[in-house]
Amino acid sequence: MAVTRRAFLTRIGQLGGYGAAFTFMQQLGLLPAMGVTHEQAKLRKVPGNGATVVILGGGIAGLISAYELGRLGYRCTLLEARDRVGGRNWTVRRGVKIEFTDGFTQNCEWEEGNYQNFGPGRLPSIHTTMLGYCRELNIPLEVEVNTSRCTLLQSDKLNGGAAVEQRRMINDTRGHVSELLAKSINKGALDQDLTSEDKERMLTFLREYGDLSHDFLFKGTDRSGFKIPPGAGKEDPTAIDPLPMHALLDADLWQGLLSEDAIDWQATMFQPVGGMDLIPKAFAKQLGDVIRYQADVQKIRHDHEGVTVTYLDCKTGQTVTIKADYCICNIPLPVLQTIDADFAPDVREVIAAGAYDSSSKIAWESRRFWEQDYNIYGGISYLRQPVEIVWYPSARMFTPTGIIVGGYADNESGTPFGDLRTVEAKISASRQAIELLHPGHGKELTRPLYVNWGKIPYALGGWLSDYSGKSIQRLLEPDGRIYFAGDYTSHLSGWQEGAALSAYRSMNQIGIEVEKKRPDPPFSSSAALS
Repeated sequence: MAVTRRAFLTRIGQLGGYGAAFTFMQQLGLLPAMGVTHEQAKLRKVPGNGATVVILGGGIAGLISAYELGRLGYRCTLLEARDRVGGRNWTVRRGVKIEFTDGFTQNCEWEEGNYQNFGPGRLPSIHTTMLGYCRELNIPLEVEVNTSRCTLLQSDKLNGGAAVEQRRMINDTRGHVSELLAKSINKGALDQDLTSEDKERMLTFLREYGDLSHDFLFKGTDRSGFKIPPGAGKEDPTAIDPLPMHALLDADLWQGLLSEDAIDWQATMFQPVGGMDLIPKAFAKQLGDVIRYQADVQKIRHDHEGVTVTYLDCKTGQTVTIKADYCICNIPLPVLQTIDADFAPDVREVIAAGAYDSSSKIAWESRRFWEQDYNIYGGISYLRQPVEIVWYPSARMFTPTGIIVGGYADNESGTPFGDLRTVEAKISASRQAIELLHPGHGKELTRPLYVNWGKIPYALGGWLSDYSGKSIQRLLEPDGRIYFAGDYTSHLSGWQEGAALSAYRSMNQIGIEVEKKRPDPPFSSSAALS
């Protein structure tokens, strides 16, 4: 039975993922190699001429709004309920206290210099807005190693439950898939739809791509590692035995193998030297007393003339009211649901339905055994266990101790990890996951800290659970003089870039209204005649 090129490429995609299908299309001359273009949102710089703006929430969207509007002549006040800015951009260091809404508390006692970004931990190279602000504010950056072929993958159904290196799974999978496709081509199944030239080019490519033998069989590859490594002795280096294809399929670890193909996970990625919170701290330094800390918003009212916000000054216990021409609201939806506000009915409906994922991380301090004993410098290991991710630090490499993340859950709800009801059980599962990857080293883990964003005050969640675009479409437009910003009002939910671009959108909308209210320039006869 003939197989069309479309069906053939579909088969490649099913077996080898998008990356393999894309590469094959290039080999057949169906798709030219090209870079990714990004249409960056632009901020229209409309002078404010003293117009007042109250900004609710000191996350990235709020900070950028205050920073840019202030430079344009708007008089801004930023209300932040915490004693710090940054929102979910939160770096925990020695001396920081972690408090949950249920009263559970933890104190960070890590060594000086060690830290963990419990919120965002990566800046993709395509997130040019945030990288631009790092450059503008002189925030030093370093490479964040998001993937490493030395990291590990573990499943009870693979290799007797022992972890295998990522390079071994990637290259063994390539080899098996390439052998299957080479056999398919050689058997003539594609002859009616692939030309002889296509066939020859594909076989040549498959031999190289999968490191196949001359007769197009996959017998193992030194890309996966060595059974006998190259050295100065008499023994010839010998490639490690390939993992059987059926075992690779049973392990079901494809997410770990293909994660770096995601457009916003591709190298190169960055992080501020010393912690992600250097970004909000740099904005705060610029803004000074524009920010009012520990200002817990209680009530929001608006009419055709402006916006009135009432907040509790948690330092003094006093209730304070502030009026402004416009308001940019960056408060997370679960928190906004608790505030007395006179939003329009359709806006209230969207806010009430805004459910957030309860994302979480567990971090440990330890001797850097992953570097010293396993040659792992950054990257992520994946498991088929209640704890599915172990994330190695990219910062402060080669120092004696470091912080390793043993568990990063996008959402705990409805997962085996979330079903562990106590913090002690979650921490135990985290230690066990690291022990499965690195036998004997679980006992070296000390001083664990657990952050569940669903229980962090003034956050109550990590990011919007279901973002389809339509779910928050109404919030992309203002409610009177109230404008909404934050990553949840972007197509980059969970990313700082989304928060930044949403701030641009809101500021541009305010700029349009300011321009409308600006009086027309006086008539000039000389101008009319020129």
